[in-house]
Amino acid sequence: MPKPTRRNRADAFGSLLGAVEQTTSAPAGVTSVPLDRITVRSRQPRRHFDEASLAALAESVREQGVLQPVLLRVSGEGYELIAGERRVRAARRAGLSEIPATVREVSDEEADVLAALENLQREDLNPLDEVEATLTIVARDLGVPVGEVVPLLHAQRRTPQPETVERLDRIFLRLGRGSWRSFASNKVGVLRFPPELLDLMRQGRLEYTRAAALARVKDADLRAALTRQTLEDGLTVREIGARAKPQPSGKTQLERVRALLDERALAHLGQEKRARAQALITELEVLLEGSGSRKTRRS
Repeated sequence: MPKPTRRNRADAFGSLLGAVEQTTSAPAGVTSVPLDRITVRSRQPRRHFDEASLAALAESVREQGVLQPVLLRVSGEGYELIAGERRVRAARRAGLSEIPATVREVSDEEADVLAALENLQREDLNPLDEVEATLTIVARDLGVPVGEVVPLLHAQRRTPQPETVERLDRIFLRLGRGSWRSFASNKVGVLRFPPELLDLMRQGRLEYTRAAALARVKDADLRAALTRQTLEDGLTVREIGARAKPQPSGKTQLERVRALLDERALAHLGQEKRARAQALITELEVLLEGSGSRKTRRS
């Protein structure tokens, strides 16, 4: 099977979106909606927005306007955003009072699917967002709760049922993101990360590679300490792995300290911690030099 391309994913979006449209009322076309009448759904799949990227989009909106309408549904006396939160944020930053929008009449479940479909088209999609969006879409197509999708996928790998396998093949072919078997064996593992790491990933504070390195640390206290150091000092994946290794019992305290003392380790410390470490090193140096001079005088 050829490797999916960006065009495949765009086509998949249109195909799946069309499938959802068949179950909803006909779209009412594009209209201008006041930004102050739009509220964001609490279940929006996207939780983090890169500030630099958002600023660049806001500048583009100032110059050219919003080129693609957002997707809304009526909610009370206003509208609820289904897809396009980044465009809404950029429009507000750009000082716009209205935004082009398509308004649809959709259920909560259909709104979840439409939001997940748009989320899958992001350039900066991370593995956790991809997995959660994909599970939402598969759950809708199979008519099962989201929480039952992963067990179902694993069950189909062990004991395939031809009809279910055929449906899964069709869904993932339309998504253009590889096979459901690969998804089940390689990607859904991110959901087993400790909850605190998943929260940091959703907040955009921790990317997948370092979260995966921290997830491999089984000791909860050590993992919490390394997570704090990673957030404060920017530990690399290699440094996380090195610090997670148990210290050999044969090493003395002096040997362990020597192993930790290098310019790179000091450079990764925050300004306050680095100043403190350098002060302690200076104090130790003075102390040891003083001890050496006394030995010289005795001899």
